[in-house]
Amino acid sequence: MSAKPANQPAEDTTLDAEVTAIVTDLLEEHGSERAALRALAHDFIVLQADADRSVSRGYLRGLFSQDARPDAEKE
Repeated sequence: MSAKPANQPAEDTTLDAEVTAIVTDLLEEHGSERAALRALAHDFIVLQADADRSVSRGYLRGLFSQDARPDAEKE
């Protein structure tokens, strides 16, 4: 049995505590606020480009791309 002593504080698992820990880690890793923000912005841009490449552009607003398939009326 591995019981913790009664006076030991519980770990804070709130979203705010998690964000604070991430920010602290970023500042330690990059050394300054500006460098940490540059790293975050870089990662965000890379993620956006990756997401943009993975999105299909063939089916938008309920309509297939123009001339992607022959019209049924022409047949």
